[in-house]
Order: sequence, then C-alpha cells, then structure tokens
Amino acid sequence: MLSEPAVIGRDRRGRRVAGRTALEYGTDLVWPMSDGVVHDFYRCVRLLRMLVAMAGRPYADVSPVLVGVPATATLREKNLMVTAVRRATGSHVTAVDEPLAAALACRLSPRDGDVVAVDIGHGRTEVARITEQTVTAAERVDIANTVDQVPAIATAVRRIGVSAEGHRRLLLTGGGATLPGVAARLAASTRRAVTVPVQPRLATVTGLRLLLTG
Repeated sequence: MLSEPAVIGRDRRGRRVAGRTALEYGTDLVWPMSDGVVHDFYRCVRLLRMLVAMAGRPYADVSPVLVGVPATATLREKNLMVTAVRRATGSHVTAVDEPLAAALACRLSPRDGDVVAVDIGHGRTEVARITEQTVTAAERVDIANTVDQVPAIATAVRRIGVSAEGHRRLLLTGGGATLPGVAARLAASTRRAVTVPVQPRLATVTGLRLLLTG
C-alpha cells in the first residue's frame, strides 16, 4: 500500500518528481486534485503514472482497477476521475463511492442495520447513509467553523440517518477521525455506536483492496 501526497513538482535537475519527494525537494509544486476530484486532468494523469510506477506495478499489467470517488461528486467529476485513472493505467476502471469502501474496511455487513458513514478528509467531509452495502444518500458537510467540525457533522448525521429501531451505527473514517475527542463527541450527540477502523486514513484504500480480493 502506497500513501503519498497528490502533488508533483521538479527537482533541482528539472526532473519531475511526485509525492513526498516533491514536497521535500521539489519546486513549482502543482496539486492536480482538489477536494478528492480532478482539478487538472493532464497533470493528474501524469501524477498517477508516477505513483503507479513508485508502487512497483508492472507497465504491462492491465488487471482491473478500482478508484474511490467522493459520494457527493457530480457525475462529470466521477467520470473524469475514471478517465484519468484509465489513461494512467491502461486498465478497466470502476468507480466506488469512498464512504462505501471505507465502510467495508470497518467490516460492514447486511446485519448492521441503520448505518451512517462519516469521512472527515482533507478539504471534504462527507456523510453517507449505507443500506444493504449501497450508498443511498449522501451530503457534503460545509464547515463554517473549521476549528470544530463536530456540531455540523452531528447535524448532518441526524438529518441523513434513517429512523430505525435496533442497532444504530456510525462509521468514522478519514484523517479527521484521529482527532482527540471526535469519536466520543459524535457518539454522544448522535446517540450512535461509533466504529473507527485501525487505520482511518487508509480506510478507503483498505476497502477497495477488500473488494478486489474478496
């Protein structure tokens, strides 16, 4: 599993570099993606090719590829992401809603009942209702108070969650899930049992891997 910043730049010799190397040693930095969607198509393809090479994927490998996309992204944004990944890998590409992939990393099963997933990412926070392993509703949380997102997230959870008896589960993923007190406060304010995966930052990738291997 490769975890790298989605940035490209040039080193001192003018060669293109990507990821942490670009952040540490590069100049003319460019971020081809913003809020989980493609911002600059051609630079995104270039970035993906560099990251795929860093991961050690053989050039001739055309095995199927899954790509996580925000559940609240538009159809155009999702199609653009699929096209960029297909151009970079030469493989058949299928898009998967990121909240669903992250939920699979939490070992979601059809018996879990009323499930709401919250992904607190860098630049985008999503709340999604998952029914029978399908995202049935989703909304992006616009955070007015960037210091404390919990009240806005809790309001979105209450609004999007279904009223059901029995187990009410809240899945918390993304880098924001690691902030102290977030899980406990959301559990108290939503009255839901909160589950956080072992590696919340990598939950989406873990779920995609489970889909490929399972």
